[in-house]
This record gives sequence, C-alpha cells and structure tokens, in this order.
Amino acid sequence: EYLEGETLAQRLQRGPLPLEQVLRYGVQIGGALDQAHVQGVYHRDLKPANIMLTRSGAKLLDFGLAKLREPEGTSTAGAHLSTLTSQGTILGTAHYMAPEQLEGRAADGRTDIFTFGAVLHEMVTGRKAFEGATSASVITAILSRDPPPVSTVVKGRFDAPALDRVIQRCLAKNPDDRWQSARD
Repeated sequence: EYLEGETLAQRLQRGPLPLEQVLRYGVQIGGALDQAHVQGVYHRDLKPANIMLTRSGAKLLDFGLAKLREPEGTSTAGAHLSTLTSQGTILGTAHYMAPEQLEGRAADGRTDIFTFGAVLHEMVTGRKAFEGATSASVITAILSRDPPPVSTVVKGRFDAPALDRVIQRCLAKNPDDRWQSARD
C-alpha cells in the first residue's frame, strides 16, 4: 500500500512533537500494537522509521522481524510459539530493543510495550531514551539504566505526570513490571 506522509523518524529530525500529537499518535500506535497482538503478531522491531505518519494517523510498518503465535482463543493447551528466527537470536534495532531481546530471551507483547515506551520517550523529548556512542554502550544503557523522566528532559514545555508514569512503566526492565498488554 502506498502511504502519503512521512515516517516518525523523519518527523523527529525536526525535534520533539507537541503533546497533542504525542497523545494522538501514541494512542494510535498502541491501538495498532493491540490489534497485532490479538492477532498473534509481535512486531519486535518497532521504531520511528517503522511508523508512518499520514493524514489519517499513525501506521505501523515493516513486520519483517515479527514473531507469530496462535491467535487468542484458538490455541490449545500446550501449544507453542512459532518464530521466524532461531531461539536466542538477537534481532532488532539496538536503541529500541527490550532487555529480554538483548539477552536472547523469548519476546512477547511486553517486548513491544518496552519499545513503545522508548518511542514515546523520543516523541516527547526529541532524543532517544537510551543513548550511547556505540551499539555496545546503547545495549549497556538499556540493560543497566533508566532514562530520565520526560518531564525532567522537557522542563516547562508541558506538564503531563500521567504520561511520565505511562512511559516509565513501559520501560520497566522486567517484563512483569510493564503493562501486560497494549490494551492496558
């Protein structure tokens, strides 16, 4: 499908988004993730370059690294996940990978939620949530540090403590401490 617009990565080159756009696009991205997860698809490579901003809203692109499972309600007890890649393989874009991806552990919807938090952080601040000069330093940052709350990065630009809490919970290192579904 041809989509008219620009990627979120292209838009972020001009700086952070206004709060109204962060909220509107954030809800649309979260809704798209929820729909994918309900259908048994985990994106595993959500990043600004894979989000298209169109007149009708945000669209998720490039499910090339997606992980598949049986759709909700159709799997049988003991059914296993099917993946397009080998167990323990690290795939994705370093700045947007969840700790469990970096450690080669199983990915699920909560992995996308971590990445969603990193994308939201960048939409608000105009900076990546986890930065470093090399891939190794980015990985170290993801595994060992929490990004500063967005309210401290954009002091005075807006006051949205609830958004801060949402982003911080998305970026919890332990998947059990994150939102458990995109619908949450």
